[in-house]
Amino acid sequence: MPLGGDSFSSKSIINPVVNAKKECMNYGILISSFTDGIEKPFLAKEFLKYSLSRAFAKDAVLRKEEEVRKSVLKSPCAGPNIEDLNDLEKLDTDAMVSDGEMFFNEDGENQAIDNSVNILLRSLIGDGEIPLDLRVLYIPTALYALKKDSKNTPGKQRQRARADGKKRRNAIVRLLGELFHKHKGVRVLAITLDLDDGSLKQPQGTEDMSFFPEGGEEALNSWRPHLIYVEGGNTFWLQHCIEKGNWLNQIKSACVGPNASAVYVGKSAGAIICGKNVETATWKGWDDPSIVPNKETYDDWIGREGLNIANGASFFPHMSSEWEELVQEKNYDTKGNENSLICLNEWEAYCIEGQGTKKAFIAAK
Repeated sequence: MPLGGDSFSSKSIINPVVNAKKECMNYGILISSFTDGIEKPFLAKEFLKYSLSRAFAKDAVLRKEEEVRKSVLKSPCAGPNIEDLNDLEKLDTDAMVSDGEMFFNEDGENQAIDNSVNILLRSLIGDGEIPLDLRVLYIPTALYALKKDSKNTPGKQRQRARADGKKRRNAIVRLLGELFHKHKGVRVLAITLDLDDGSLKQPQGTEDMSFFPEGGEEALNSWRPHLIYVEGGNTFWLQHCIEKGNWLNQIKSACVGPNASAVYVGKSAGAIICGKNVETATWKGWDDPSIVPNKETYDDWIGREGLNIANGASFFPHMSSEWEELVQEKNYDTKGNENSLICLNEWEAYCIEGQGTKKAFIAAK
């Protein structure tokens, strides 16, 4: 994607990116603002729906493959269950049919995408009697970072942060309901994971707790979330919690590779940490690093690597004309290569399809 002038003004809506040599999430959306970056831009919402339909398909195929494998182990002489094999073949066929071209024209039109998503969802939902669960893992850890200058006690800060996080998660769930409201049988299940201690809270979507994971590792692995939403807040605290809890490889496994079925959405801090370097969080001086033991200054974060699941790029959210000179200076001094940095205005969403040719585009209002 050409940066420089266009990255600051983002006049172009569609910017293909091809770099097959770098590690990249299968599907992802990186934003500065949920309201302006996803809720308002039509292209971003359409890409989210398309990506989640692909996640549905991938998850269904992986689960059916596991059933076939188990049937072979149970009866090696008889071979795989024929009904399971037929179901798997149909899933593979429907997934191929639904694998439409992800790019849209400038009016936001792509009939092929709409048709392919409908075909796939009809295949998975059937008559709608058994719900097709859209599993959402919401990670508000960056939002939970304590503020040393706050007049509130740590307990009061956490209480307010959890309430704020729940409100933000509700907005995401509401949007997902709107995206799939035409498809009878889609049920949104959401749960909140704090990477600080691995705790799970606030299950939503059903009162039957057997549909939810019991721990953080299960939430990222065997629960197979379709959407992992990483909230904004203090980037340094978020990165610290990922490192101390050894979450990095688990998040990668959920979002990257042939056996991954999750769409990654990162807002602000959540966008920064998926990049190659998180030092872009030091540039504005907005986030306080002193909350992290032994990494209490901005200098401690220079060169610090993030998840690096975005084709080798780093991210600078909340871009505006105010920061143009700073970004040009920092990018030149720390990278020496403009193409390694992607700047996101409030109203932009960086949409990634990391499979195959690793394409991406910026969706703007």
